[in-house]
Amino acid sequence: MSHTTRWKRGDGDQSPSVGDLVRGAVGVAKAALGVQAACDETVRARWAACLECEAHDCGRCRECGCFTGAKIRVAGESCPRGKWAAVTVEGTEPTKRGCGCGKRTLAP
Repeated sequence: MSHTTRWKRGDGDQSPSVGDLVRGAVGVAKAALGVQAACDETVRARWAACLECEAHDCGRCRECGCFTGAKIRVAGESCPRGKWAAVTVEGTEPTKRGCGCGKRTLAP
């Protein structure tokens, strides 16, 4: 993939909506602040899975549009393709919205 890849929303529109941008910013903020931070082992395993995935492109997931470097650091987040699951951090409950992209699946 080239660095000029345009991200597609589910409705086929290639331009990000304001909501997409806000949800992405929430995910980056959670990762930066360490909210529900995943352990280093989990982050490394998730990163390895993302690097091998055909949807990973230039640090973003083409499936959900998230920045993978941020998404993999949030414990309550999961891969939209099912390549890695959400984990529970002791003393916290998994969020229903994960990183904010709205495309996560709840762990069983």
